[in-house]
Amino acid sequence: MPPKKPAGKNLRKPEDTPRMGASASLTGQGHRVQVFYLAGRNPSPNAPLKDALWFATYPIIPRLGDCLFRDGVYYRVERVFLYENLAAGWCADVEVSFYGRR
Repeated sequence: MPPKKPAGKNLRKPEDTPRMGASASLTGQGHRVQVFYLAGRNPSPNAPLKDALWFATYPIIPRLGDCLFRDGVYYRVERVFLYENLAAGWCADVEVSFYGRR
């Protein structure tokens, strides 16, 4: 007698699962993220004085501790907020701080 298949369980093949490529926030080149820098949180005298906000596309979503370069300044990733609902047009909000190389 053949073994019984489990009832009530959804058996999916790996190719049936949804892929990240189907979302609007994942382009052919990478993931769209919103990056913001808050100048008031940084005590360094060399840090930029103005808040900054920009949208960028990266091959992977930046992680905590990663460094990003923009307008001649290095920024360090302090927080990453991932979006489950990708209707916003980007995958994550990334909060950065000034990274002064020593």
